[in-house]
Amino acid sequence: MIFKKTPSLLSVCAFFALIFCSACINDAKTPDEPAVIEKASIDRDLFYHYSIWYAFVNKVFEGDLTVSKLKTKGDIGLGSYTKLDGELIMLDGIPYRATEDGHVSIAKGADKIVYVNTTFFDEDLSFKITNTINYDSLRVEINKQLPSKNMFYAFKIHGKFKNIKCGGLNKQEPPFKEGLDVLIPNRPIFKAEEIEGTMVGFYCPKFIGDINVAGYHLHFISDDKKFGGHVMEFSAESLNVSIDEMYEYQFVLPNTDAYRHVGFDKQFQYKKD
Repeated sequence: MIFKKTPSLLSVCAFFALIFCSACINDAKTPDEPAVIEKASIDRDLFYHYSIWYAFVNKVFEGDLTVSKLKTKGDIGLGSYTKLDGELIMLDGIPYRATEDGHVSIAKGADKIVYVNTTFFDEDLSFKITNTINYDSLRVEINKQLPSKNMFYAFKIHGKFKNIKCGGLNKQEPPFKEGLDVLIPNRPIFKAEEIEGTMVGFYCPKFIGDINVAGYHLHFISDDKKFGGHVMEFSAESLNVSIDEMYEYQFVLPNTDAYRHVGFDKQFQYKKD
């Protein structure tokens, strides 16, 4: 003999209540409303900047931004690793480190950054230079192309370089005694000839003041990923210049004791307008 359990009145009422609530929810949705809420899309016109420039100048050499988080903020960038342990050059989402001995490697996700500029690069305009050009004349040519010098711009500039001079920084250990006003004029310098590679960087309007580097700031990574650093001088045979215009700017302050107590006594700016 087979016995079947008869549903109780309570369970039957609960079943119909569930159907009624589901119908109310469906009626409340507009016809074009997605069933699942989509994640917010990445803002690709955002210039992300970690650590105010004058904190970096004034011996705030340890940061709390990781490489893993940096990669969620952009796919090109430049800056410096914590304790000045290498120049940061990010190209196509890969964060390279050029250390004081000239060695180039790929940074690990847990590595910390003390200062960085980054964005997701989308080309808005481009042009080619086929005659010999140096850093000064490159800035002149880019200035001719910029729609406005009141906006922010990111650059990917690939080419063949007759020669290039790049700078690094000597790694520091706490307690930090010297700021960038002393370290940069005495920085290690690396030179290369007949080399191909990419300069990545940014332009900030003069009104940026002491928050960031005003004017042009470029870092270089060779195609073979064996040479890189902060661009000081160069002579190039030809260049392909790609430009991304940005109209949103975000800067994030280090959440560290060193930043909270720093005094902005020293002044230093690159002269690259």
